[in-house]
Amino acid sequence: MNKICKLRRISLICAMLTAVLIFLFSSQNSTESTKVSNSVTSIIAGILIDDFKDMTNEQKNKVINSINMYVRKAAHFTIYTILSIFVSTFMFTYAVSLKNGVIGIIICALYAATDEFHQFFIPGRACLITDVLIDTSGACLGALIVYLIYIIYKKSRRTNENKTN
Repeated sequence: MNKICKLRRISLICAMLTAVLIFLFSSQNSTESTKVSNSVTSIIAGILIDDFKDMTNEQKNKVINSINMYVRKAAHFTIYTILSIFVSTFMFTYAVSLKNGVIGIIICALYAATDEFHQFFIPGRACLITDVLIDTSGACLGALIVYLIYIIYKKSRRTNENKTN
């Protein structure tokens, strides 16, 4: 099996695993989801705020509540950036083109839309178009990252070939 086929398979498997992870997070009811996001937010607050561990529980909760929405939205953006990196890598194994980059972004955007629709049926969760837009923005970044890595790789290969000739 050549390198392109291996990369294609690995990126497809990673994309599918990421999609499953997104589905599992979206399947959590509001209580479970809030518990997870509060835990993550608490860890982030502990890293960013020097005296966070010395605060009272009431102060900690106030900090967590004030930044939790931003952490949740950053999580949306990040997980769809990751999904798009895998989907775009898969698409670019066929051809590195604007068309394949856009197809990769559309796949991620459609998954984001269906994921939000899925959340509509989960107790306490909402179906938000703003989350689809955030997810799609993350997908755009993921496709751009893969494209830039490809350009850098191609340029370094040309440089190395010129040095050996």
